[in-house]
Amino acid sequence: MRKQKSDRLNEISQAALQVLAERGYYGMTIQEVADRVGLSQAGLLKHVNSKNGLLFLALEQYDSDQNNPFYAYIEAKKNMSAKELELSPALMPELYRLIAQYNAENPSLAQLYLVLRAEAIDAGHPAHEYYAERGIRLRELIAEVPWKLPPAYEGRIGASTLSMVVGSAMEGLEFRWLGESGIDFVSMWHTYEDVLFPLPQWDGYR
Repeated sequence: MRKQKSDRLNEISQAALQVLAERGYYGMTIQEVADRVGLSQAGLLKHVNSKNGLLFLALEQYDSDQNNPFYAYIEAKKNMSAKELELSPALMPELYRLIAQYNAENPSLAQLYLVLRAEAIDAGHPAHEYYAERGIRLRELIAEVPWKLPPAYEGRIGASTLSMVVGSAMEGLEFRWLGESGIDFVSMWHTYEDVLFPLPQWDGYR
């Protein structure tokens, strides 16, 4: 039975995600992805047109991951009433704790993000604009959330800037976790929390 086009594209994008995480864009070949899904190069190119098309198919799949807690948390808090937020406030440490758990459970996706982000520093990389715009877009989403922050942070350090600091710390830990042995990502992130969101200043806000 022939596979539906959407099913085949999903297979291709999943295979591309794996190869990109292992080898990056420059190391990825059409042939390797084709081999993983049982197609010829010509057959694969009928679906994606080019290597760049394959890259952006994979990035679209990465961004549409329904299991990633970031978008679900942001949307939930944005749509809560003031009364609901009193009972379940938007806490940035809580969001990054969820992201840390998700990353620990999905190391290949964390690796994909880091490998392509490093490559895409090069202005000639096809994903350069994607990564530059993605950071701006995510910080704009962060800024729309009614975060509960310690008074010292309100007005002095905006939520989007704070998220950039925290996100950068998490990316640094991801590099060490994926590149070194013996690091428990979630446990180490709890240690990072104590530095980034110190008590008693963050008591009741994390």
